[in-house]
Amino acid sequence: MNKNKLSLLIILFSFLSAFTLHKFYVGVFQIDYFKEKKAVQITARLFIDDLEKALYKKHNKHFYLTTKDEISDANTYIASYLSEKLKIKINNKIQTLQFLSKEQEDNIVICYLKIPFKDNLKELDIYNNVLSDVFNEQQNLVHLNINGNKKTILFTNTETNQKLKYK
Repeated sequence: MNKNKLSLLIILFSFLSAFTLHKFYVGVFQIDYFKEKKAVQITARLFIDDLEKALYKKHNKHFYLTTKDEISDANTYIASYLSEKLKIKINNKIQTLQFLSKEQEDNIVICYLKIPFKDNLKELDIYNNVLSDVFNEQQNLVHLNINGNKKTILFTNTETNQKLKYK
C-alpha cells in the first residue's frame, strides 16, 4: 500500500472513530397534567451510567443502579438528586416531587414521579439542570401535555428555566 493510501485510510478511520465514540448527553422528560387525575405525572428517562456519575460526584460512592449490587437506599438518593435538579412551580408555588419508582429499559433508567395537584393549572415554571453538573453538553427535552395542550421544550446548561402559561 502506498503512503498516500495509508494516510487516507488513517484519516478516514480517525474520522469515523470520532463519530462512533461520541456520546450524546440527553435526558427525556414527560410531564402530564389532567385535572381529573389530580396529579402532575412526571417520567424521566436518563442514561444509567450518566445518573450514576452524577450521584457518585455528589456522594462519592458507587450506586450500581438497576443491578443486583444496587445499594439499598438508591431510590432515596435519586429522589433527592432529582428534587434538587428538577424544580417545578405551579401557579407560582414551588411543588414537592414525589418519587414513585424506577425501572430499567436497556441502558436507560426510567424514574416515575408525581405532584398531587387538583386546581386549575394556569402557570408552570420549570427549572431543569439534571445531569448538567456532570456534563456541560447535557440537553434535557421536556415533553408537556397539560390538559391536552402539547409542547416540547429544550433545557441546556445555559437555558435551565422555562415559564409557560395556560388558560
